[in-house]
Amino acid sequence: MSSRVEEEIKRANRFGDEIEKLVVAKGECPTGDRNTLLIAYWSLIFDHHRGVLCLLSHNFFGSAFALERPIVEAAVRAHIVIMGSEEDLQKLREDKYRTDFSTVGKRIDAAFGTGDFFENFLKGARNALHSYTHAGLLQLGRRFSGTDLTPSYSEQEIVEVIWTTTSAAFLVTNLVTKHFGFEEEWRQCAKLFEEWGKHS
Repeated sequence: MSSRVEEEIKRANRFGDEIEKLVVAKGECPTGDRNTLLIAYWSLIFDHHRGVLCLLSHNFFGSAFALERPIVEAAVRAHIVIMGSEEDLQKLREDKYRTDFSTVGKRIDAAFGTGDFFENFLKGARNALHSYTHAGLLQLGRRFSGTDLTPSYSEQEIVEVIWTTTSAAFLVTNLVTKHFGFEEEWRQCAKLFEEWGKHS
């Protein structure tokens, strides 16, 4: 593993620790259908994010790449919890909600005033996310280095997984702190993200 990847993992772990503490330090969060789902998605993202960083640290790249989609999907669902209809909420509660990556980004952007950030990201990433998680060709093709059965994930691809999953942890922490009215923590979260982003 390159020194750059090692440093990115360390930075992502430090940043994750700092933003996670912002919410944990508040103690009990408000309850209710939407709030409970929101904090559960937030918690799941941090669990998966730590898993990605741990897997990368031990050179389990395929497994780390496969976790990127569940992290992104949890971030999408966290936004749906806040902006979605009662029907969306019911589907989430009954485990019947299906994320349509081709349309949901535009809905999130409209609801949260994020320009075309989610739309562009999800449209550009959905095929790769699907392929890595569901044993597609992107995942299978990286099982080889030439004709040797040796994983071949490039440094930049690994770094992008770190950046994407860490950014997802930020996005949902930003959402949680704002939604629950944790204004000081919301400002601190944005400041920490700006600092982390300077080196990314």
